[in-house]
Amino acid sequence: MIRPSRGYQLKYQLFLFYLIWFVTGVLLGQSTNKFIDYKSLTKRVYNFTKVEFITEEGEFNDAICTLPIPDLSKDSPPFLAIYYKRTNSQWFTESLYRKRVRFSFRDGVIKLERSNFWDWHELEEIKIVVLY
Repeated sequence: MIRPSRGYQLKYQLFLFYLIWFVTGVLLGQSTNKFIDYKSLTKRVYNFTKVEFITEEGEFNDAICTLPIPDLSKDSPPFLAIYYKRTNSQWFTESLYRKRVRFSFRDGVIKLERSNFWDWHELEEIKIVVLY
């Protein structure tokens, strides 16, 4: 009489263990809340033309790097997106270059780093979108 080896039983037990582990992971890993709608978000858009972000001396106007928002909460950081437009071009963002928007916020004031506007001399318009 041929008897099955113990290795066969061990493989069968491991297979059942992994099958149960996988099925419970798939079932318990499902989320029923696909989308959450945040109605309390506020959106502000700041639009600057070349006349506003270049001074009369031909230098970059650092005043556009400071955005006062009095109702900004220090507990929830804002989301910022900067859109740029060149002459005869579409709008684009820094994400095309895989760069982050660098900024700090405190006491209702957002301060953008000047390095966010590295090619300011080639731009026609800058649009800053703040969600908070």
